[in-house]
Amino acid sequence: MSDASELRAEAAASKREVLRALLGPAAAAADEPMQLPPRGNLLGVGYGAKVVGRGLDGLAVRVYVRTKRPRRELTARELVPDEVAGVPTDVIALGDLVARGRPVPCGVSVGHRDVTAGTLGCLVELADAPGRYILSNNHVLANSNAAEIGDPILEPGPADGGDPDDPIARLHAMVPLRFDGGNTVDAAVGELLDPADVLPEIVDIGPPLTEPVEAVLYRSVRKHGRTTGHTVGVVLDIAADIQVRFGTRTVRFEDQFAVVGAGTPFSDGGDSGSLVVDGLSHAPVGLLFAGGGDTTFCNPIQVVLAELGATIVGAADPDGRTLPA
Repeated sequence: MSDASELRAEAAASKREVLRALLGPAAAAADEPMQLPPRGNLLGVGYGAKVVGRGLDGLAVRVYVRTKRPRRELTARELVPDEVAGVPTDVIALGDLVARGRPVPCGVSVGHRDVTAGTLGCLVELADAPGRYILSNNHVLANSNAAEIGDPILEPGPADGGDPDDPIARLHAMVPLRFDGGNTVDAAVGELLDPADVLPEIVDIGPPLTEPVEAVLYRSVRKHGRTTGHTVGVVLDIAADIQVRFGTRTVRFEDQFAVVGAGTPFSDGGDSGSLVVDGLSHAPVGLLFAGGGDTTFCNPIQVVLAELGATIVGAADPDGRTLPA
């Protein structure tokens, strides 16, 4: 038996073991097709690379779900085992899995060819260049300063199966991360190869307004990210100075705002780059870039746009209202 055949046999056995643990023996019979609840959280299983942080760590049984939920909210049957037959598992959130084609909305997986995956925040236009651009983090689109202008950006991101030969954009500009001083944003833009490939709408939210608002205490906000999908939270800090680890280096950020999820985590790894908008008006508030515990940190969107000379492509306020700062 070839190495490839052995790997496929191991993959089939491991997938059956996970399904048996989650759904019972009937759903994992060796001679029957996979049977999953049509509207449940479990979307599928696979066998391949295990993603840890921004890198890869050997093989794993990959368990695909709509959203990741805290362990305390899961029943014993819903809890994915840490390993099956000695093979670790990796739980990957996909949101609502649909046939992928272009154009795509914002709020989906994206990434530089040398990263795992982050989130496509929104569409922007630049004051000094024609065309349309996607906005996300420097560490998502520019590999934490390591990329070169013109590098390909994949949709979905590499960890989600993006094709290096079919990029959606190329890196156009980044705000360099300063590893020896204070930072205010983690941001970059990629020029779309075809401006029609991305829609202004954010998944499950709709188009953001073009005019941003500030992050004030107790403002209700929401976002759609690659990993946790559509979540709602509340702003609980408007002037955080924090240190964030980027690989083996630490970067200091100043005057960031912090969000805590309403009942469930607001974000998880892979949600970096999500556009955070006001919960009611959809006015842009921030660019999600880091998190730990139950707290998510975001760059104020006005600072991001000013650094890049950008404006958000979205919708005008239909009522002509002046939103509170």
